[in-house]
Amino acid sequence: MSCKCKREQCVCDKVRRIADAQDAVDNNCCDSGSCEQSIRDLVSPTGGNGADTIPFMLLCGCENTFAGLLPYFAWGVKRFNDCSAPIPSPFFRVKKIKKDTKCCAILELLIPIKCESRLFKFENFRRTGVCVEVDLSCFTGITCFHPVNALSASEHEIHEGLEVINAFKGDTNMMNAMGTQAE
Repeated sequence: MSCKCKREQCVCDKVRRIADAQDAVDNNCCDSGSCEQSIRDLVSPTGGNGADTIPFMLLCGCENTFAGLLPYFAWGVKRFNDCSAPIPSPFFRVKKIKKDTKCCAILELLIPIKCESRLFKFENFRRTGVCVEVDLSCFTGITCFHPVNALSASEHEIHEGLEVINAFKGDTNMMNAMGTQAE
């Protein structure tokens, strides 16, 4: 199995479908499970419950032992009063697929909101307003979360979310840590 970028556009096609579904329920101004189920849940007349976002993680990692299992962390810059700060996140909301390209997308970084004070359990996500442009054809996979109503994050929520993301990013035994949190 090769880790090189594939000619097939399965990640790009899936993100395009998420964008279309989100557009159907929101104007889109700027279980980790199946993306298909998340898309169906979002556009369902009874299943959406006000949700406007399918949070997802892009998977990469061809150059390491866990190829395709580790999330991609994008970095953006957020302005807080008179200061700017770089923020990372592996959680995204698609803003749009660029029409003049085959697979370029504008993604907004999301911040997780902890569930039951558990580090790797999330009850929701908040929008940061920070966007990045990515070439979706270079990722090996995508994992979708259940649809949520992603409101704009407060500065306090961003700081709390960054604590979770930094723990997530810095945990060399992340898969084991996530498994013990599920209990």
